[in-house]
Amino acid sequence: MHARACRSSGSTQRRTAVACALAALSSLAGCTAKVGDSPSDGLAAGGTSSVGAGSSTGAGPAAGTSTGGSGSTVARGIDLPGEPKFFRFVRLTNSQWANSVKDVLKLAAPSGLEVAFQGAVSGTTDFRNNELLLDVNQRGWADYQGAAEALAEQVTASDAALSAVYPGTDAAGFIQTVGRRAYRRPLTEPELTKYQGLFDTGKAMEGSKSPFAKGAALVIRALLQSPHFLYRSELGDRHAPLSGFEVAAKLSLWLRDTTPSDALLDEAGTLTSPAAIATEASEMMNEPAAGAVMREFHRELLHFDRYAQISKLGVPAYAESLNAEYQESSYLFFDRIFGQGLGLREILTSTQGFVGPAMAKLYGSTSSGSGFVEQDLGPARAGFFSQLPYLTLNALNDEPDSIHRGVSINLDVLCAPLGPPVAMLPPVPALKPGQTNRERITTLTQGCGGVCHNELINPLGFAFEHFDGMGQYRETEGAGLAIDSSGSYTFSEGEKTFQDAAGMMQAVAESEQAHLCYSKKLASFGLQRDVVAADMPWLGKLSEVSRGQGGSVKKVLVELVKSDAFRTHAGGSQ
Repeated sequence: MHARACRSSGSTQRRTAVACALAALSSLAGCTAKVGDSPSDGLAAGGTSSVGAGSSTGAGPAAGTSTGGSGSTVARGIDLPGEPKFFRFVRLTNSQWANSVKDVLKLAAPSGLEVAFQGAVSGTTDFRNNELLLDVNQRGWADYQGAAEALAEQVTASDAALSAVYPGTDAAGFIQTVGRRAYRRPLTEPELTKYQGLFDTGKAMEGSKSPFAKGAALVIRALLQSPHFLYRSELGDRHAPLSGFEVAAKLSLWLRDTTPSDALLDEAGTLTSPAAIATEASEMMNEPAAGAVMREFHRELLHFDRYAQISKLGVPAYAESLNAEYQESSYLFFDRIFGQGLGLREILTSTQGFVGPAMAKLYGSTSSGSGFVEQDLGPARAGFFSQLPYLTLNALNDEPDSIHRGVSINLDVLCAPLGPPVAMLPPVPALKPGQTNRERITTLTQGCGGVCHNELINPLGFAFEHFDGMGQYRETEGAGLAIDSSGSYTFSEGEKTFQDAAGMMQAVAESEQAHLCYSKKLASFGLQRDVVAADMPWLGKLSEVSRGQGGSVKKVLVELVKSDAFRTHAGGSQ
């Protein structure tokens, strides 16, 4: 919305009256405001700015850190790049917006309008919900404006439809109830007065709807375009505890992917202590919505979208239908981990997996119909990374891709600082007679790989040599050549040796480095920001919980919500 909207005339007079009323209510005319450390009534929901405090904790790197390549910082073995801004206003993701609209307006089904919204650009941060990616440009603002108008029209099409949003017919009750849902807190007296004025403006407009429906429509349009709906806010002093309503919003938008329920808003005043917040979070984690949120976390963490891109040439065992099975099998594995209160140790070492009908033959088992069957996959397949989806994705037709298998374990499981690849990657040559894949890759990388390949990438990749390009287990390769999957890797706490993938995954599961890395990823997703070296004190506590007896994903998340990083603005006491 622009200031010039209030100077239009002629056939657009009715729309202009609405635009001016909305601008007066929300102070949106400038469209370029930024929010600093003090709350601002002039916050713009549109324009091209990123909205946030633009400030960091100012703390230096944690003890035991060093600066690695590409400007990154390494602390206790894990790479912690990034530059968190600790924005006081963080825009809702498209998914949070869609679910919040549904719950604010009590829609029977999702609107689907978010499908046409711009999506966050992935690849520059660990997750697409990162504060740095959630700006609003002119296109985004137009999306929100159009969606607000369409939704307001939909739910006020009749008094019967409007009664699902609010059962009464009094303007004050409507504004208080729906406004609290949208703002995720009670409206202030000045806000109530402004919305009452807007309701009166709408009520007096022309049209066949009832006066109450016309007034409600204009209020809904304004609520859904307000910065207080489009952004989750943290408005207290730096390092001060968040308010109960801010905590309720932060928990619900994260673990439920939607605005707080009326019941949670009623209880918001109790969410002022670590114990109370932990109790609320624990209850949310047992809800189906939290399982869906954790599906999204693991999808992004381990790149499940790439399964749809798998394609193989000259591999009779491959069929494109396997791609969908790989994705669902992966989701089911992590659903089990989260739902059954398991943790990273089980992710890395459990031999339980889910087998789809087309996957059964590759696992050497018998298909039992059209669904997925949970079964023990045998001692050779320790953890998710020894299962078909991961191994087939990281392969070259029917041959193992040792380099990318090693790279992914380093980056996604150990957060190891590999640095950027060389500009011109040489192609993997064809196997020579009598040559194993390990020998081929060693020859290829020994001249250019240095420490990166020979000590980090190759040892972890070679541990999977017993699995071919389709993820099938094999005792020999080629013309009966013996397979060597042994190796050693220097973790943050020291070197460990192993004989095969199962041994390697056990070594990874026992390492502090893996638990620090997974905790960092969980925290980055939950806090919606980069996790950096200054966060190491509380990140270490999360890792200790993960490594401890019964160290489940849920227990790590509970420890996170109890921390100052979650409960205060700008990450705690630094």
